[in-house]
Amino acid sequence: MRSLLLLLSLIGFWLLLSGQFESTFLVGSGVISSALAVFCCHRLGLIGEVYQPVESIPRFLFYLPWLIYQIVLASLDVTRHSWSLRSSIQPRLVKVPHSIRHPLAQTLLANSITLTPGTVTIDVTEDQLLVHALTDDAEKGVLDGSMTSRIQKMIPTSGESIDTEGASSS
Repeated sequence: MRSLLLLLSLIGFWLLLSGQFESTFLVGSGVISSALAVFCCHRLGLIGEVYQPVESIPRFLFYLPWLIYQIVLASLDVTRHSWSLRSSIQPRLVKVPHSIRHPLAQTLLANSITLTPGTVTIDVTEDQLLVHALTDDAEKGVLDGSMTSRIQKMIPTSGESIDTEGASSS
């Protein structure tokens, strides 16, 4: 039932924003895109009893400015290394351990690392990420664990719930 409501909401939202009602191709594309989004949400566990995303929205709103700040810092670092007279860019692959089990949290961590200039997530496994880092600072940034801990606080693992004070409890 939740999947159907989400699908209908997404289709309605798409029609409202696009204003395309005459073209069957465009309406069909919107329906297919909405169905694909619902499928992805279902596969990530966003639709169901295990995870209630509404509880994490305030935490995400605090995470987003922090992530934007990290992106700005990393942009400045990559610019500094790129424009320096000495080539200080030394690409390397880094194995970043993590203990995140929720698929949404793993996806958010991998995408957050990729959004940060100087790093790209190449592979995600249950206990580690393989990340391409351009510099020592980029490597240190992904290995320090701050991004992982923020995401773990934002999205509890299955079986946990978020209390009103902001800490996870079983």
